[in-house]
Amino acid sequence: MNRFLVVLFLLYGSVLPAEEMKTLTAQEQAVVNGKISEVAKNTVSISSSFRQVKNLNVLSEKIESGGVFYFKKDNLIRWEYKKPYRYILIFNGSRLFINDGVKTNRFDANANRIFQQINSTILASMKGVITDSPDFQILFFKAKNRYIVKLIPKSDDLLKYISAIEIHFDSRLYSVMEVNLYEKSGDYTNIIFKNREFNKPLPDSLFNSVN
Repeated sequence: MNRFLVVLFLLYGSVLPAEEMKTLTAQEQAVVNGKISEVAKNTVSISSSFRQVKNLNVLSEKIESGGVFYFKKDNLIRWEYKKPYRYILIFNGSRLFINDGVKTNRFDANANRIFQQINSTILASMKGVITDSPDFQILFFKAKNRYIVKLIPKSDDLLKYISAIEIHFDSRLYSVMEVNLYEKSGDYTNIIFKNREFNKPLPDSLFNSVN
């Protein structure tokens, strides 16, 4: 597996029983999508702690990690892992910076089509344009305290690795609260965002270098 997909699977993938999820009608989808877009339009930045759990079929124990997440309009994302070890990934437009605790490497995030699609999907969820992508079949569901947008890849290239992506929006703030990536192998990754802060001033330097 190439380095781009290794990074992808570090990032992205709780699972709700099907009986707890209600499929939204087209009218309900339009209302929810409109509210998500409205909130995102007025969101300049997001700061949040996160907990990530990687579930692997070959291991009985789950792999847990966590840290701090930052988003700033329009195309700036920083994942700062603090446990079990320090690891930083920065997406700045088409540039990707990775620091593994020893050195920083720079890559072209668009060099790999699959990686670019997934990164674009995550950005789209933060910017409220999640339904604009022609590369996925998009389904809307309602659970107890959230709306779930499920994206199923249409391309065979992406389906080789990913069976679905789920973006969970809380039903009060209409902001991303959880992300799930389901891999073709049956493995999946779950990320839960906690202590979210909106429109907090974030310096550009946070996304231009790895500190």
